[in-house]
Amino acid sequence: MKHLLETIWYYLILFLLVVSSTFASADAKYKVAILMFDDVQIIDFAGPYEVFGQAGFDVFTVSTDGEPIKTVMGLDVTPTFSFANMPQVDAILVPGGNVHDVMQDASVKEWLKQMQASTQYLLSVCTGAYILAETGLLDNKSATTFHRALNGFEKDYPKVNLQREKRFVDNGQIITSAGLSSGLDASLHLVSKVLGLEKARTLAMHLEYDWDPTGGFVRAQMADMYFPDNNINWPEDVDFERDYSFGNKSHWRTTYKATTSSTTDTQLLSFYQIAMESDKNWKLVDNKKHNSLQFIGVDGGERKNWEHRVTIDTLNDENHYMITLEIHSDEHTGI
Repeated sequence: MKHLLETIWYYLILFLLVVSSTFASADAKYKVAILMFDDVQIIDFAGPYEVFGQAGFDVFTVSTDGEPIKTVMGLDVTPTFSFANMPQVDAILVPGGNVHDVMQDASVKEWLKQMQASTQYLLSVCTGAYILAETGLLDNKSATTFHRALNGFEKDYPKVNLQREKRFVDNGQIITSAGLSSGLDASLHLVSKVLGLEKARTLAMHLEYDWDPTGGFVRAQMADMYFPDNNINWPEDVDFERDYSFGNKSHWRTTYKATTSSTTDTQLLSFYQIAMESDKNWKLVDNKKHNSLQFIGVDGGERKNWEHRVTIDTLNDENHYMITLEIHSDEHTGI
């Protein structure tokens, strides 16, 4: 009887151990190091940290010297290790944020090159792709980045095959993702490469995250990417504050509150019209309303089949205005 009870307890403990390690490897834990630096974006490292932690990976943060850093929103974080004392890892995650300084840091670039030679995977989130690109590790590879940084990235790194319509891009060893929450998708993709697709899907369900392993939502495909990008010579005293900005692939609306003591709504509209006259992609089709202008994309141009309207309304007094920018494709009825 005693032997039977011991046997039952043995298998019960064994079963509990198996259940508790649903996402963990039976061998040594898979190790992921997350690069930290001043002005790092919180979601870029915290989201993947949650994914990897829930997957049973051994996750830790690392910086050049291990000293505390301050995120772009002022959160103080003390990295677990420095480059000098960190243990060997299987994967490196490079988050984004304000990367201007860190991407020029010679010690960071050298460290990443060393990690590329010794780790299984390198993964970047958002503008973290700039850090990888500065090392040359993305040369002759495909990559993506934050939607507002795509044009600059393409100009600065012509040797990289930029993928604008991808939420994440997998080159084998090096994976890059688009902005912010896209890091969750890329991290789940890495989990699927290490533990299998089924476990990654299970983990996504546990996180209550609607993960599409084939891609999903791509911010760079939204209609606001077709807004005119002109240099408008606004009067120096005009102060702008964005009110809201949203839409979908075929329609977008953005509004700004403008404050000025020297310019009327009609004058503000004329500044916008002057800038549009030099844009070869657009043609003015309606200027009959005193506070609104409508443009259409010219045939053969990059904005063909798109319409754009700007409207300027006076708010509570003559010094405050609401500027509304709208754009839609032929697929969307009305502007």
